[in-house]
Amino acid sequence: MKKLAYILLFAGGISCDAPTEESRYEGETEEEMVNREELVLDNTFSTWMHYEGLLPCADCEGIRTVLKLENSPDKKERAYELTETYLGTEDGDREFVSQGIYEVVYGLENNPGAMAIRLLDENSAAVKSFRQDEFGTLHLLDGEEQAIVSDLNYSLELVEQ
Repeated sequence: MKKLAYILLFAGGISCDAPTEESRYEGETEEEMVNREELVLDNTFSTWMHYEGLLPCADCEGIRTVLKLENSPDKKERAYELTETYLGTEDGDREFVSQGIYEVVYGLENNPGAMAIRLLDENSAAVKSFRQDEFGTLHLLDGEEQAIVSDLNYSLELVEQ
């Protein structure tokens, strides 16, 4: 929470009423922010970006994950839909769907040049966070918004629609 307040303090112009406005890490210059190629946010049209992947699961065969992010330049609050299907559980495949808004954050504590996506709950608290790499792949972050160090796959690939 302290990190979020720190980022919001320096982002300027962000209010509690619009938690999905873009913010940036204080270590990033305006020029670096302007020159960044944005794969998630394209301001020429509205659409949904689809990401998919099979994430590890401790007590099932894997979690088939589909994340849809609204890409709308005209809206301050952008929606997401997350579908997580737990494969091969004792009760068979179990699907959970969550929806809400997301915010784009430029810069993480140990990676000032990173672009992160935070999925927010109804109280504007981060539910899950992903770092986007230069190829558009989203990498799941841990609860402290740090990279998950593992030989297992914690990434979602952009799917052409």
